[in-house]
Amino acid sequence: MVHLIDGKVLAKVREEELKLEISSLGYTPKVASIVIGSDAPSLLYTKMKQKKATDVGINFEPKYFSSDTPYNELVNFIRKLNEDLEVNGIMIQLPIPDEFLKGKDWREILAEIKIEKDVDGLRYPDSKFLPATARAVLSILDDEKIEVKNKKVIVLGRSNLVGKPVADELINRGANVSVVHSQTPNPKEITLAADIIISAVGKPHLVKGDWIKNGTVVIDVGTSEDKETGKIVGDVDFEEAKLRASKITPVPGGVGPMTVISLMENVLESAKGRN
Repeated sequence: MVHLIDGKVLAKVREEELKLEISSLGYTPKVASIVIGSDAPSLLYTKMKQKKATDVGINFEPKYFSSDTPYNELVNFIRKLNEDLEVNGIMIQLPIPDEFLKGKDWREILAEIKIEKDVDGLRYPDSKFLPATARAVLSILDDEKIEVKNKKVIVLGRSNLVGKPVADELINRGANVSVVHSQTPNPKEITLAADIIISAVGKPHLVKGDWIKNGTVVIDVGTSEDKETGKIVGDVDFEEAKLRASKITPVPGGVGPMTVISLMENVLESAKGRN
């Protein structure tokens, strides 16, 4: 019978460990969060991060900019945070509105953040931190005691925020990793050979049950809206996949809760690094 990986339970355990470690620091870590524009999901996610930071003992200070804020005003604010010794981390909520960028590359803004304060890991591979979602995936594998050494791991998606850092880290851990992307022919034939499938594409129900061999571990990172039902679903057809997988993360409730905790773990690492 398939084992459902409950990200909420795993995150709660890590949250309690974080509280203890932060309380023993002797000072309160501080993170600044920059939000540009009024995108509703961005505002909601920022509130979620603020609540979790407060819960574990981190001082979370959001800073809101309108989309018509002068570009240099934002850059100067980031540079000020870079030099503020009390600020351990700087976050920028993505996506950055086009009306603010006015044709500029959003990565130029990320490049203004010092790598030792890029707790989101948005500058990967230049950042000192793994992107939070990538760290969440690896933490799930660790907490579930899923062996990766010498295992065949298929990573779907090659973004710098999930697919690439996950693949890089698993290679470092001795896994036999293949990355599947939009230009990969016959992905089903590749995934059928996998001991572990990690999907981070953002395409609803891309991975069907017949893409998965019996006993495979499935980590579903993708979240998108099913246009027919309006529900949030993953890359994996959950109902089909759970008939074959040995372990699987649901969407929602799998990788998501661990991502927020992973972000706070990055903040703690940055705070300890200042010493």
